[in-house]
Amino acid sequence: MKWVIKEEYLLRNQLLQLISDNEWSDLFITVWSYPIIKVWGELTPINEGIEKMTWRDTMDFAQSVLSEKQHNTLVKTRNLDFAFSFSWRRFRWNVSFQMWNYMLVFRLLSWKIPSIEDLNLPWIFKEVTKRWQWLVLVTWPTGSWKSTTLAAMIDYINRNYAKHIITIEDPVEYIHKHKKSLIEQKEIWKDILDYKTALAWAMRQAPNVILFWEMRTPEEIWMALTLAETGHLVFSTLHTRSAHQTLSRVIDSFDTHAQNQVRMQLADILVWIFSQRLLKWKQDWKVHMVKEILINTTAISNMIRENDLHQIPSIMQMWSREWMQLLEKDLIELIQEWVISEEEWIKYSNNPKTIKESL
Repeated sequence: MKWVIKEEYLLRNQLLQLISDNEWSDLFITVWSYPIIKVWGELTPINEGIEKMTWRDTMDFAQSVLSEKQHNTLVKTRNLDFAFSFSWRRFRWNVSFQMWNYMLVFRLLSWKIPSIEDLNLPWIFKEVTKRWQWLVLVTWPTGSWKSTTLAAMIDYINRNYAKHIITIEDPVEYIHKHKKSLIEQKEIWKDILDYKTALAWAMRQAPNVILFWEMRTPEEIWMALTLAETGHLVFSTLHTRSAHQTLSRVIDSFDTHAQNQVRMQLADILVWIFSQRLLKWKQDWKVHMVKEILINTTAISNMIRENDLHQIPSIMQMWSREWMQLLEKDLIELIQEWVISEEEWIKYSNNPKTIKESL
């Protein structure tokens, strides 16, 4: 790889080594600020033995991790996501601009792919991997371990079934090895131009399982639905707060005249929606994953067809014995165990009134 400035950049190496040694999650580099780390959700400046970053520091830092081709892409698009390995650890990087200066965000990725058991996920996360087609969505904004949950499910398929798996990522985060399955990982900009092209080509490459990171446009959503209809198990993500909001987001992405067809498709090919987020424990430097699970039962399918999405939370609550659950179920359990604060559950609850009534 050809570097714009130099590969051995001392400040970068020291900071990345510090994050690796301490297993901290994120590093932020921006002008006129100390480097900032995120430890279990809390932002902390690194201000001992170091000065605030100047415009020259941020430029040198950014250019020390970019190839010439990547830097040209950054200048053209003004934003770049990619993965980078340092000292046997892998980082996800985002480089952008703010106030005409470089800004960088780094995330330390796990050195190994966690299992479903490692993440303490219920057995239903294994059950979904047995499907031979249909659509599975994992939702919530950045930083909620969506990629980790998906990596665990893909790894479970890889270890237990003889499938052809294609992942389309921006960038590739967890690196999978061929096990019982054949797995191919395609990175946007490096292996393929864009999601649209990658999905179109995937149809011709005989996969059984397709993972692509985030349905961003109506065209990408339509292609995901089509792939799920035509005999593929499709995994993807959306930035939504709840399961039923995810359905609304998918349907509302299309023009009015197309929405009825999309509802019919969703009712037929959706399998599960997992909505998850991370909460900070009250007394420990730990986080806990809470989740909402929507399973496409006959009742849910009818709600989607009839566009009665507002009734879905009630159905989910009624069918809790079938492993469906609202987010509030996990929150109530953690509140009763005194491991999360009131401030924390109010911040993330979709329906605080329900929790207050239950307590």
